[in-house]
Amino acid sequence: MMKKYVLFAGLISVVSFLSAQTVHKDLMVSLGFVKNEYNGDYGNGILNFSKPWSDAVGVSLYKYITPSFDLGVQGSYGKYGYKESDIAWFRGLKYDASLFVHYKFANGYFMDVDSKFSPFLSIGAGLALYSINPALDKSGSDPTLNSTIITAGTDYIFPVGAGLTYHYNRSFSFQYQYLYTFTNSDVHDQNISAGETNGYFGTSRHPYYKPGNDVYGQHILSLIYVISEAATSTKCRCNNR
Repeated sequence: MMKKYVLFAGLISVVSFLSAQTVHKDLMVSLGFVKNEYNGDYGNGILNFSKPWSDAVGVSLYKYITPSFDLGVQGSYGKYGYKESDIAWFRGLKYDASLFVHYKFANGYFMDVDSKFSPFLSIGAGLALYSINPALDKSGSDPTLNSTIITAGTDYIFPVGAGLTYHYNRSFSFQYQYLYTFTNSDVHDQNISAGETNGYFGTSRHPYYKPGNDVYGQHILSLIYVISEAATSTKCRCNNR
């Protein structure tokens, strides 16, 4: 519980900082649809479009810093799960939030700063919180009833990725981003790994055994709205509108 309060306080502090920086900087907010992909002891769904995805919603707030860099916070909340077979699957809810930096290629070095299309790279750090989906059927076949399964907890996360922004006009943009997120644990996929009582999941006996910590991917399709646009007499506002 304390980690949730620390995360919330940290996000409020960053948002306050971003909102306070108003000279020659643009402040933007985005709302998007998120598709979570899982890679862990149950299997690998990263960029595997034959596997069902888990839906979520994402929001972000970020600030223009320089022609090359944006700084912001982003988060998502929604379903998180994976199904390899009728006996190898899990489901739940995941909330994640992170501080991120974008490196933009439409910065005057690689591309013109007024380009309609702006590719970028992203790196960040934050937290992910996991829980049981309260809307799920609590029948005996639901693996969340297994006492050896960890269904709630917190991970430190380190997302890296890339994306492309299309600037429709001075107020709105569309953005696609893919994030590959590293975590610091191997226990929040409702699988206790090598400590499980049957000694199967999390060991080399399992056909989809993956050593190391769990990771997850995210496809994020967003609509961006410019909250404030700095008035400046410089040659260009350098990319973000």
